[in-house]
Amino acid sequence: MFSTWRKVLQEELSGRQAFRYADRIAQFHRIQASTGYREAAEAVVKLLKRDGVDAELISYSAEAGSRFLAHRTFQEWHCNHAELWIEGEDRKRIARFEEEEISVVQRSVSTPPEGVEAELVVVEQAEDPKSYEGHNLKGKIALVRGNQFLIHDLAVVKHGAIGLVFDNLNEYAPIRTRLDMPDAIQYTSFWWQGDEQKAFGFAVSPRVGEELRAKCKQGTVRLKAKVDAELYDGQYENIEFFIPGKQQEEILIVSHLCHPYPGGQDNASGPGTLMETMRALQRLISERKLPQPDLGIRFLMMPEMTGTYAYFAQHPERKDTTIAALNLDMVGADQTKGGGPLCIEQPPMATPTFVDRFAYNLFQQASQNTSNLTGTFSYSTTHFLRTRFSGGSDHYIIADPTIGIPCPMLIQWPDKHYHTTEDSTNNLDPNLMKMVALTTSLYAYGLANGSEQDWSLLLNNDTATRYTDLQQALTTIFNDQRLNNNWAEAFEFYCDYERSALDSYRQYANIRKFASIAQQVDRAKELLGEQIKVLQLHADGSEQFVATETKAARPTSEFADKVYKRTYEGPFDLTFELERLPLEDRLEWYEYKKQAKPPAGYEVFLQYWIDGTRSVREVLALVHNESGSYDLEYAQNYLQLCERLCLLKI
Repeated sequence: MFSTWRKVLQEELSGRQAFRYADRIAQFHRIQASTGYREAAEAVVKLLKRDGVDAELISYSAEAGSRFLAHRTFQEWHCNHAELWIEGEDRKRIARFEEEEISVVQRSVSTPPEGVEAELVVVEQAEDPKSYEGHNLKGKIALVRGNQFLIHDLAVVKHGAIGLVFDNLNEYAPIRTRLDMPDAIQYTSFWWQGDEQKAFGFAVSPRVGEELRAKCKQGTVRLKAKVDAELYDGQYENIEFFIPGKQQEEILIVSHLCHPYPGGQDNASGPGTLMETMRALQRLISERKLPQPDLGIRFLMMPEMTGTYAYFAQHPERKDTTIAALNLDMVGADQTKGGGPLCIEQPPMATPTFVDRFAYNLFQQASQNTSNLTGTFSYSTTHFLRTRFSGGSDHYIIADPTIGIPCPMLIQWPDKHYHTTEDSTNNLDPNLMKMVALTTSLYAYGLANGSEQDWSLLLNNDTATRYTDLQQALTTIFNDQRLNNNWAEAFEFYCDYERSALDSYRQYANIRKFASIAQQVDRAKELLGEQIKVLQLHADGSEQFVATETKAARPTSEFADKVYKRTYEGPFDLTFELERLPLEDRLEWYEYKKQAKPPAGYEVFLQYWIDGTRSVREVLALVHNESGSYDLEYAQNYLQLCERLCLLKI
């Protein structure tokens, strides 16, 4: 597809230029709603204007307690200075903001001007309320490891600590363990939402954390902490650029600009690659090497999540005119230095679409760089794959059914250096950045201006891949005892998704005024139907699918008949809502969730399928089919808490 355009774009795009954009971005400490982020955004706009892209800087209010759709906003933060010392005979500095910005827990509040000196108390298993028994933390500093929200409530609010020192380093097997990176400091942040009790905090490496623990075993350790920082009503900044089309509909390409210094892979690589995409498309279209597209192409760089919510809050009309989007998160890591595979992540199944396969096919072609000895088969030496939805970035907002724009994400995961001081641009790969820029350019321009013949070919190629996906779905169902017990219904869920995804071609064709695609979609669905019958016959005759006794396969409680509706557009994060509860209620929820151990993302899937018409019973079945997870008790407690917080209503 798009062979002529691919050649033109390939000649124009530069991986080196994408890297240089990223390297420039990475010089700034880009915490959301901060002076450092604003300086980075202003520098990006200046670079783009230099290179012929007339980008615009758009500001939004950063105030505690207000909302952009479902998202609670927060104040701007600026740190002037902070440092932490071990006092005594072997006095030693272990943190200073000016040396390593991540060494301060972001959004820490000020100490008295002269600083504070206090005893350090080690709290092992600091997420467990019982771990505080026997400790007197009042007026002291606690050395802790774990969830900063829960630990702040336990150590500071409940037990009186004046500050916290974290030596967190999350592990991502098989790429990263604490032993792999003993001197890396992990990015940690408070997210103050209102009038809650606030504190200061520092972050140290695993090596320094172990050193402090050893010193505390030998005797009393005193620390001297000083923080000069401000929280105030300020601003967020988005960067927008628009290439107009001949119609009102448009394509949206996004990448978040925020994150602490250095933030090379997460996330200078995404916006650096997006800037190169913007530059190349704008130049080629303005020089008429590419014709003006039928649909517009809009580019958005923003503080992650916050800026996306703000964008749709300011432009609600664009939900209906934006037909597809693409999110570039971490897309430039050298895979020989700890960068994981490039994942082309599909949107949630509540928002069926064909565009994730489109993005995958484009990268498959863009990354081909070698062949077998005879040249009869070309392939890529880059590790990449198409994955199911997992969320965690701006596409989880855009593809939420209340926004309704299908939005895949490109991301490398896992990443060895993620959210640490080791995330330098030295770990980026300009060649990979060029592959992603080419994929992104063809995705945006192909959707905006691809011919009916091009899209007819794509639809033909796409139809066959759906049979393979349904085969894999049957395997998933077989491996889940609860789904296996009612496999026909579970399988129909996947079949219905594939039919709906094919129907999305029809919707796109109507917008592009393609006459023959609708008929082709009908034929594709017929072929898929024949393939589904073959799979059903196979499953019917297989001993793999045997009805077995399962626990509470169908909820019968009164609660399961309730029909919920979301109060706000966009997904909400309960973490940022709990501050509105009394302390003991927050701690009770944290403890319950720790014991319940809900699967990652379970809450998001629940939200996506809640639409004001489905009962809880129906929602649970849909979530189970999509995620493989089922937990009636947790869902009931979660949904009732959300109702209490007015995030859901009956």
